[in-house]
Amino acid sequence: MTAPATERVHTPAWRAGFTTILAVAMATGTLSQFAFAVLAPFLIREFDISRFQLGLLTTAMFAIGALGSLPAGRLVDRFGGRRVLVVSMAIVTVAILGMAAAPVFPVMVVGAAVVGCSLAAGNPTTNKLVAVHIPPGQRGVIMGVKQAGVQVAGFAVGALLPTMARVTDWRFALAIMSVVPIVGIGVALWVIPRDKGAESRLDRRPPAFAVLKPVVRTTAIYGFLMGLGVAATSAYLPLYAEERLGMPVTTAGLVAATVGGVGVFSRVLWGWVTERRGRFFLPMAVLGVGSATATLLVIVAESAGAGWLWVSAILHGATAITWNSVGMLLVLAEVGTEEAGRASGWVLLGFYGGFAVSPTLFGYSVDETGSYIIGWSAVTVIFAVAAALAWTWYRR
Repeated sequence: MTAPATERVHTPAWRAGFTTILAVAMATGTLSQFAFAVLAPFLIREFDISRFQLGLLTTAMFAIGALGSLPAGRLVDRFGGRRVLVVSMAIVTVAILGMAAAPVFPVMVVGAAVVGCSLAAGNPTTNKLVAVHIPPGQRGVIMGVKQAGVQVAGFAVGALLPTMARVTDWRFALAIMSVVPIVGIGVALWVIPRDKGAESRLDRRPPAFAVLKPVVRTTAIYGFLMGLGVAATSAYLPLYAEERLGMPVTTAGLVAATVGGVGVFSRVLWGWVTERRGRFFLPMAVLGVGSATATLLVIVAESAGAGWLWVSAILHGATAITWNSVGMLLVLAEVGTEEAGRASGWVLLGFYGGFAVSPTLFGYSVDETGSYIIGWSAVTVIFAVAAALAWTWYRR
């Protein structure tokens, strides 16, 4: 079934299919994250839960994603990207269908945790495949497109799921997302060549020097800070739009879709530009400043009008959710092919760790104070600290 892929490797058609399946793989691990946000009103009513409990879904998903990042990176380096990619998409299919049928909220939390297993494998797997099949100097656009798969998922979920949930049922809207990983498995088996040489490495413990490089550790810390901020924005921006700005649920979903839609193009653009200029921490500093500014505009929108929220959504899409394209390129530039999965795992341990922490804390602050101001202010400061870290490393 994989012979056609082997024969067509590096042709334009193969490269297009290869890039597309990488984007689909990235999308499958994050579909649920966006679904939790845009379906928040339905979930709160269905299970009679607080905002803090709603945040547990994202926390469970990213806590497992963080804990699983290092093991996933090692598995990818030992068994190969194709194998792990197919297994991870099968896992997320089962998890989505399980959550759609969840009779009680704890089952939703368990399903979110299972999705975290796929989330942990997403970047190490796709980074490994890029490192193996795409030579340096030709990776920028491909990395940008595959990272943009996350934002395509965000755009599609934000644009389609609220309306689908209102017309049919939130359970059906959630379940229909399983089509994406199911189709993805078939395409991956057809397009991606078989992993070569993975079996001969099963008994060899690969050296860990690459993941210990200071630049990788610094990127992981930066990722943790960005994860803290991006998670709060992803989890609560649509709910904030509905509760504080009076937007209907479908319009609030379009705010999230705007972030994702802009992110699609910005990730490709940042990846293309960064690979050619090579100054990874300079654009990461710029992205941090843009993210802090975008969050300030969220605060402004509550008193100055909803128009500022749309500006904020565009700026968030252009900055906050785009750092992964630059960060993953940095990892591939700093480590060899053999260590790509492991080094990616360290960076994602930081990023997903931030994602696991902030949604529940943000939700708790809103539940206790009745205001979003404290949460958004904290996110603004966190993004600013990330920008300062990247700028300091760039000056060094």
